[in-house]
Amino acid sequence: MSEPKKSIYQRAGEWGIPFGLYLSCAAVASIYADKFQPLSLVFFILLIGTPLLTYYYQRRKFIEDDGFTEYAGLWMLGILLFILGSVISSLVVYLVLQYWRPEFMYEQAQLVLDTYKDMPEMKDSDVMLVLRRLVDERLMPSPIQTVFNAFWFVTFGGSMVSAITALIAQRKPKKRDSL
Repeated sequence: MSEPKKSIYQRAGEWGIPFGLYLSCAAVASIYADKFQPLSLVFFILLIGTPLLTYYYQRRKFIEDDGFTEYAGLWMLGILLFILGSVISSLVVYLVLQYWRPEFMYEQAQLVLDTYKDMPEMKDSDVMLVLRRLVDERLMPSPIQTVFNAFWFVTFGGSMVSAITALIAQRKPKKRDSL
């Protein structure tokens, strides 16, 4: 007797963990890209691969259900993948920003200031003044604020990506379609 098919929610729970680890790798690569330049390429590849991985999971579910998963179900699967993935990624990013790179936001702001000070049109701009004040008065977002902002951004952006990939994943499977 065959195994009963799993619901979208069960699949999102199973696939959300590796998806979260994938998002965590992308986030850590972006955080450390300034220290080790090849990580920027790793981040870029992982960023481009995110919609492809989302499509892969949606298509896999569509074929598993013999082509009877509706668009809304595939979209929901993508949304849930991004929510669970973002929770896992947020935990990893929080640990990195809190304990291993607590000055990350200030280092990035200082990098922007150093870049802008060499541009005559930016030298006395409001952007420079505000950013300088944020750095000098230690007003940059805390790690937890950064993590929550990233969580909402990834979740919302992921729901938009999932809407598009669900359309593509819903094409009718050919005989013996292998994703």
